[in-house]
Amino acid sequence: MKLEGTIEKIIIDGYERLIYKSVTNRQKELWCHLIQHEEYLEEGDHSKFLHEGQTITLKFGIDLVNDYSVIPRQLKLSEELLQPISESSYIIAVATVLEKEDDYTLICDIEGLGRNILVEFEEKVRVEIGGGLRLKGNLKAELL
Repeated sequence: MKLEGTIEKIIIDGYERLIYKSVTNRQKELWCHLIQHEEYLEEGDHSKFLHEGQTITLKFGIDLVNDYSVIPRQLKLSEELLQPISESSYIIAVATVLEKEDDYTLICDIEGLGRNILVEFEEKVRVEIGGGLRLKGNLKAELL
């Protein structure tokens, strides 16, 4: 899912970027993790490609999922995205499974983030298509 927004803050460590982004069409701010292969920076350096106040489009996904629970179908899936750790891409989300790519990878609809979100697990996941999950992982992003 592609989302446009404005960079509010960037934390830099080598090729890694932790970006705090306000998402234009969702009235939401999210911390996400991004690898920027084109530019290695030390703490305090400024990127030639990304800066605060810049409008960018990112493709979101969730990886490093190591904790999840299946939500029974009769329960309503309406929980908002949670990012309880300050300045962290750690996320708690509720997802509906749309497709299963393999035992470790799902395509999901995630409330507050969008449809067709790639979700990658650290262990084999057992859930049916159309099933619901509550998961904990890392909100990752790719520049478009």
